[in-house]
Amino acid sequence: MPSKSDSASEKRTCSLCGLPVGRSRLKQSVDGRQFFFCCLGCQSVFQIIFNDPDGPPDDFKNTEIYRACLASGIIPRDEKDLTERQTPRPEAEIITSFEEEQDLAQEFSFRVDGMWCTACSWLIEQVAGSIQGVLHARVNFLSDLVQVKYLPHRVSPDAILQRISQIGYAASFLDAADGSREKKDLLLRLGVSSILTANIMMISFALYFGFFQELGRHAIGYLSWPLWALASPVVFWGGYPILKRAVTGLRFGQFSMDTLIAVGTLSAYFYSLVEMIGGGLHLYFDTASMLITLVLLGRYIESRAREKVSGSITELYRLANQKVRLLLEGKERWVASGAVEAGDYFQVQEGERISVDGVIISGQATVDESVLTGESRPVQKSIGDQAMAGALLLKGELQIEATRVGKESSLGQIVTMTQEALAEKTPVEILADRITRRLVPVILLLAIATALVLLSRNAPLEEALLRAVTVLVITCPCALGIATPLAKVASVAVGRANGILIRDTAALEKAKNLDVLAFDKTGTVTEGNFTLREIVTDSSPHQEALRRIASVETEADHFLAKEIVRTAREASLNLEKAHRFESFEGMGVKGILGCGEVVVGNRQLMSSCGLDLSTSVEQHAVNLESQGSTVVLFGWDGMVQGLLGFGDRVKEEAQWVFHQLHGRKIAALLVSGDSIETTRAVAAELGISQAVGEALPKDKAVIISELQGLGHKVGMVGDGMNDAAALAQADIGIAAGGGANVIQEASAITIIGGSPATVLDVLDLSRLTIRIIRQNLFLAFVYNVLGIPLAVLGFLNPLVAVFAMFASSLTVVGNTLRISRFECCSINRKNGAERDSR
Repeated sequence: MPSKSDSASEKRTCSLCGLPVGRSRLKQSVDGRQFFFCCLGCQSVFQIIFNDPDGPPDDFKNTEIYRACLASGIIPRDEKDLTERQTPRPEAEIITSFEEEQDLAQEFSFRVDGMWCTACSWLIEQVAGSIQGVLHARVNFLSDLVQVKYLPHRVSPDAILQRISQIGYAASFLDAADGSREKKDLLLRLGVSSILTANIMMISFALYFGFFQELGRHAIGYLSWPLWALASPVVFWGGYPILKRAVTGLRFGQFSMDTLIAVGTLSAYFYSLVEMIGGGLHLYFDTASMLITLVLLGRYIESRAREKVSGSITELYRLANQKVRLLLEGKERWVASGAVEAGDYFQVQEGERISVDGVIISGQATVDESVLTGESRPVQKSIGDQAMAGALLLKGELQIEATRVGKESSLGQIVTMTQEALAEKTPVEILADRITRRLVPVILLLAIATALVLLSRNAPLEEALLRAVTVLVITCPCALGIATPLAKVASVAVGRANGILIRDTAALEKAKNLDVLAFDKTGTVTEGNFTLREIVTDSSPHQEALRRIASVETEADHFLAKEIVRTAREASLNLEKAHRFESFEGMGVKGILGCGEVVVGNRQLMSSCGLDLSTSVEQHAVNLESQGSTVVLFGWDGMVQGLLGFGDRVKEEAQWVFHQLHGRKIAALLVSGDSIETTRAVAAELGISQAVGEALPKDKAVIISELQGLGHKVGMVGDGMNDAAALAQADIGIAAGGGANVIQEASAITIIGGSPATVLDVLDLSRLTIRIIRQNLFLAFVYNVLGIPLAVLGFLNPLVAVFAMFASSLTVVGNTLRISRFECCSINRKNGAERDSR
């Protein structure tokens, strides 16, 4: 490797290309060695080659990327080239003719695989920016995305991708590029059709108002040919996607809205063509053209509305493909988030997002989790805290051990649940689809019947056809087709942006009917951050009792067990391995140590294991439980030896939430596996009159079932594995917090932040969504109900019908966008509750 230094002349050569460094001050220290570079291009290429995952080569110049960068001009070819690079260019030379072509510029994004350090992104920006016709390029290293602004008459996207591929990176169009091309195609057809239709309408209006009456019949007939020439590309090119879908549907015996549009358009077009050839003057080329143009405009507006309401959903997919800075053998290496495995260590610096879930092992930082929870308030994170994928580091630096990766991470689960929600149709949506499918043939028959009745009464063929076409157009159920799906996408997107994940969109229809909400206690209405406050024993020393209990609880996965083990380790107690460990769901654990069998759990477990509970321990337990503490008993040698007292706090906004539910006539029920006394004490603090303690997982499900048997619509809010059965049994299951997969599978809605106040937002969003859907369906039908009689009786013409159809679709789109303005105010409610409590 040509790295030389002439101490006598103080002249150095570039460590990459070998040219004189000159006045360049660029250098880099690697493993105690200093490397010098003549330009930024050489330094960046050196970093890329040196950080190759397969290790640096023996000869940098004998690599593909070096040769490609040399050919691309990133690396100077000779000293003359280097001198030109280092000489400042006059400002006049920098100004190019591109300024005159800015209005013609277009943008597109593509994906680049193979970037393993930030120097790669710089290199790609330089290469893409140096292409003739590219105005600027921006590379997002973390998501592997490149955004390019270019002049389409100078360079094509394919040429840009090919150039990037020549320097050793795999460049490809995004998966969403097909949708982008489809949108551009729609916009192009709309633009051309609009221009041609405007000219058609000008000529038609002139004829309608008799400006050319003095020209005579033959002269007017000649003006019909320009109308035909202008209308033909609108109908057959602009309307080609519509006509194609209509023909495809008929081939398979399926009718759709495209069928009605196609029949109406072709009827008006071919009738006018026959009239024109026969010398007739009653032409409707303007109607055919306007129908196609307004349908295209409606679909473009609909696509823009979908983009608006689903913007936060699109952001999910970008966040789910961020990169991770892995720490391997003391070195950093960038990899895709999908390549990270549980147990890997990675680093996140200020301004970067956490890519996979993990536990913080080093550092402290201020983190913004609003993309997950919807709560904009930053939170502090330090060693031992959980870190969720998608969170943004505002300040600080963290080292994290990956725990849940890929689809199992918080972000992965959000993406999966969102996809499921959008893929599944709601009952209202299914009903609207069924009505649309059945309505289309009815409309066709109605139009035919209208024409036949008129013909049977000796009406002119022109009038019969005109009314039939008007009926087809005015009753086209375009608005009905988008009334429900667009509202569904909007509600899912708004919910996700505010920390509400809607897995089953049918739940939104059910939520407004709930009259009972059952809440789990621990972690749902309380903080769930238990601290061991008191150890009471009858005979054994506290330290020895804690050592035995922690030794058994080491095998358990319960949050109380983790707190016991943490406390024992802080006290430097020597724990031993428990044999024949057993866990009893909702009751506790037991295992055998050197001293014998140790049992830890509630009263039920003590009784089933034959351990006697003394009056003094029982009295002490009742006193603690009446104060809202959680009590865990422990015993051996046939006796309950004592208890552990754990403290937990009620969430600050919880009391206010239950007051709000009472005002909405929704009954609240508190259910918990904790003791009856503790559960009742917490319920009393929250103002809840109904509370059930010592409820096993199956008991919670039975309680929900019994309430449903009495005719109640019941929702369940819980955050633990022991709530899964109840969540599945409830009319609507709401999982509070990240939870495990089984919790989310059993729930229809997940509240990421875990705040009980967000339950109110779920109810509000439900009511708003259903109200918007009902309004949309009403607006979609009202045009038909009013328009059909008018069309049949001849009070409307096809052109007016076209505008009425467009107005109905536009009204539905505008009404749906109201959901996007929904303000999730649980945070304001929470802050208000805090002020009230003070």
